Amino acid sequence: MNEQQLLDAKHWTNRFLEQSGLPSGALLAITILIDLIILFALSWLADLIARKIILSVVTRFVRKTKVQWDDYLLDGKFFQGLAHLAPVIIIKQTLPYVFDDFPNFLPFLDKLTSLYALAIVVLIFARLFKSLERYFLDQNKFQGKPIGTVFQVLIVLNIFFGIIIAISILTNTNPGTLLGAFAGTTAILILVFQDTINGVLANLQISMYDLIKIGDWVTFDKFGADGDVVSIDLTTVKIQNFDKTISTVPTRAFVNDSFVNWRGMAAFKARRIKRNIVIDINSIKHMDDALLDRLSKVHLIKDYLFDKQQTINQQNQKTGVDLSIPINGRRQTNIGAFRAYVTAYLKAHPDISQTATTMVRQLQPNQFGVPVEVYCFSNTTVWLEYERIQSDIFDHLYAASAYFDLILYQSPSGKDIRSITQPLKTEA
Repeated sequence: MNEQQLLDAKHWTNRFLEQSGLPSGALLAITILIDLIILFALSWLADLIARKIILSVVTRFVRKTKVQWDDYLLDGKFFQGLAHLAPVIIIKQTLPYVFDDFPNFLPFLDKLTSLYALAIVVLIFARLFKSLERYFLDQNKFQGKPIGTVFQVLIVLNIFFGIIIAISILTNTNPGTLLGAFAGTTAILILVFQDTINGVLANLQISMYDLIKIGDWVTFDKFGADGDVVSIDLTTVKIQNFDKTISTVPTRAFVNDSFVNWRGMAAFKARRIKRNIVIDINSIKHMDDALLDRLSKVHLIKDYLFDKQQTINQQNQKTGVDLSIPINGRRQTNIGAFRAYVTAYLKAHPDISQTATTMVRQLQPNQFGVPVEVYCFSNTTVWLEYERIQSDIFDHLYAASAYFDLILYQSPSGKDIRSITQPLKTEA
């Protein structure tokens, strides 16, 4: 705008300043400055009304409601962000009237106002996502789930679309056209951010199928991880091992590979004990009267042995077999009595769950002997207590096996070899 155009301007501020005798060169600058002051004053007044009056009313209303999600929005300053839209709306609506005599200056201010409004909207959505994240994380049914990752993705998308719209405002280009321009670089973006994309998909699957959550005890042999999950991030899951080291496992590995989650054990409040006692086959035999009399004094199985022997005697009388030969008829064995004793011992043990499966079974013999498997559940999942209970049980069973004339198998040691060779040296 040249000097002649300036003098011919019909702006009300211009006319006022003309009467004050200011030089024409400063007239345009002062006019714009006054207009900006008036505009900022109107926006400040609108912001004050929104924050002091409207926001206070909203705050009182939210505090009185019974639902909780609006409290999280209030604490996350979501409504405060909405209040900031009031001055933006005032500026946007009054710009054409305040600067009606400066058409060349108006588009610049309009773009500037649009960018500011966009920044406010992006901020509002960011506060919305953060508030909802805190709300869901405080809900019991979402405890330990990767909620934070989902909202991180939403915040990133919020910023991404905000940048696209900002470029659209600055270049006067349709946002759809800009998104279409990105289609050519999609393959490159996928290649560069493939770990992030895989992590997002893995997090969604983990959340959908409830595979893991923070606090779960997991065992992942492939990565040498055995401990508690301490964090679930976009691309990694951190596990604090029981030796206090930290293992970092890719999130997608929990979808693609096999691992053990011990959460079910913790929920059941009992932990399985499954261990074998290997019996030397050469020590297995039919019980004679002397062994039967000795074991009949064992409190836990005396009734079992009596009832069992009564049944066997009746069966043998019916068949009329020659009992002078031990393999004729039915007889009790020392390993059978031992299994009955172990079962009775477990059922009477105060630290063994009586509601879960308790079983003592004989497994397939191998080169070491006959494995007798103890299968039961401790009534606690605390690691130290579990190991104590398991050790106490097998301490007793190892010692008790000798009362049944059973020999436990172990590979020959140096002492065993010396005990064999020593008599030979003496004789020599």
